[in-house]
Amino acid sequence: RPSLGERGCPERRRWLEGTPAELGCAATGNPPPRVTCAKLGDPGNATELGHDSRDPARATANVTRAHAGTYQCRATNAHGSAVRNVSVAVEYGPAGVTVRVLPSANVTRGSGFTVDCGAEGVPAPTYTWVLPPAPNLRWAADNRSVTVTGATTANRGLYTCTASNRHGRRAGSVVVRVD
Repeated sequence: RPSLGERGCPERRRWLEGTPAELGCAATGNPPPRVTCAKLGDPGNATELGHDSRDPARATANVTRAHAGTYQCRATNAHGSAVRNVSVAVEYGPAGVTVRVLPSANVTRGSGFTVDCGAEGVPAPTYTWVLPPAPNLRWAADNRSVTVTGATTANRGLYTCTASNRHGRRAGSVVVRVD
C-alpha cells in the first residue's frame, strides 16, 4: 500500500507568488504510486497540482494568491491509496500601497490631521516614513500612521510611506498643505 508521510509530503507549505506552482508530494510504495494533488473546494479541480513519482520536477503555472488553501494529495498504486491534506500559504511583496490624509490634505494652521498608510503583503508589511521633521508628530504603535497636532507650516510637504517585507518594498506619497 502507498504511504504519504510528513517527510515526503509536509502538511504546511509556503509558496512565493510568481514562482512555479509545485506541490511535490513524494509517496512510497511498490509499485511506485502515482501522486495527484487537487485544491479542496475547487470546482472541477481546476487547480490540480501533482506529479508522477517518476517525474518529480513537473510543475504547473506560476503561483498566484488564488493558490492559497488546502490541497488533498492522493497516492495510488495497484494495492490501494493514501490521502494527505496539505495547507498552502502564498507569500508576496507589498502591493496596493495607499496613503491618505484624514480629514484632508489641505490643513488649517493649528488643527490636527493623521496620515494613514496601508498595503497588502504576506508576511504583513512593516512601515517606515520620510516626512517633514517637526516636534508635533506622533506615530501609531504599528507605525501605519502618523498624527500631527497643532499643525504649523513645518508640517507641510511630502509624506512618504514605505511598506516592506522579506519579498520587497513599495512606497506611496501624499502632499500636505498647511495654510
